[in-house]
Amino acid sequence: MQIKALQKNVLTALLLLSLSTSIATAQSLDGWYKVFTGPIGNFTATLHLHKSAKNYSGYIWFLQHQWPMQLYYNTPSIQTDSLVISAGSGPMSIVLSGVLNNDSFNGICEISKDNGTAKQASFELRASIDDTYTPFNYYYTEGFAKLSPQFNNHSECSYIASSIWPVNNNKTDEVYKNEIRQMFDIKTPVAEIGGWLIDEKNRYVSVWKKENGKLSPKEAADLGLSLTLQEEVRVLVMYENEKHITIAQYNAGYTGGAHGSFATSLTTFNKQTGKKLKLSDVVNAAGIQLLPMVLDQVARQQYNIKNNKPLDQNGFLVRKISPNQNFYLTGDGIGFMYAPYAIKSFADGEINLLVPFATLKAYLLPGIVAK
Repeated sequence: MQIKALQKNVLTALLLLSLSTSIATAQSLDGWYKVFTGPIGNFTATLHLHKSAKNYSGYIWFLQHQWPMQLYYNTPSIQTDSLVISAGSGPMSIVLSGVLNNDSFNGICEISKDNGTAKQASFELRASIDDTYTPFNYYYTEGFAKLSPQFNNHSECSYIASSIWPVNNNKTDEVYKNEIRQMFDIKTPVAEIGGWLIDEKNRYVSVWKKENGKLSPKEAADLGLSLTLQEEVRVLVMYENEKHITIAQYNAGYTGGAHGSFATSLTTFNKQTGKKLKLSDVVNAAGIQLLPMVLDQVARQQYNIKNNKPLDQNGFLVRKISPNQNFYLTGDGIGFMYAPYAIKSFADGEINLLVPFATLKAYLLPGIVAK
């Protein structure tokens, strides 16, 4: 079946004045968004890379298997320009170890599936100048605060936010800007988002300091790490071709519990019209009815389920996977993203299921597949 064939190809004062604060801020001078393309072994890769200070975020996918994998860990060298980037989705993982400069990223890649033996290949990625890719600036800010030692409480506050922002001002760029404003719940128009992010970071940390500054040292000590407040928001490019672009909003938070929470919300646009797509803009009603069965097949293939038992007897939390509006489009198919606990456990992370267009060929609406 096409699903199997595609997936086989490839494989995170006192009181007020006595709360000590450390706030680091930076904008696009040290942050950027670039698209790198080129060979990884026998495959052609596209890397949507977003840099903020020493942190890198983004997605990587292969031309032969257009299933975007999120970058989830990176280790930049302090003294050199070497960089190790890890990415993955489901049972597949990839590690890129190499040297990054302004216009290239070269090194050795390791790809593994189902925790099997990693396969190595060299990679030579170049910063793309293809006008297929929308030019974006990338802004970010970070703010941190902690309680004074007199409170005997190790809770901390942190706010990290970053976002793409269109360089140009054409009609479609204005659509993207409006969507990004909505993602951050910005009520008034802003010329660029960098200044707003800094203001929001300052507000967030200030509120935390003010509220906890009202506590007595004993009250603060008794509350323990429940005073911890952490938020991270990143707005990134997940995928783009000549026809569609998907913008990902990654949100993570922690308030002192057993573990934090995180999820990615996706918004896909038709680049020619600027329209934000719904599932009903991609497949017809009959196709939507068919999707649970197809998603079942995709999940079984992706997680190497060889028996006929229901999914909820194979490590899933649900018997049937329903399609949602949290989708992306690539040249290969339509992908659905599910947050932790939606269909699998928290430990399994976000679930990214790609349905090949070939399985939905009779149900796709006109103009969806890029020529």
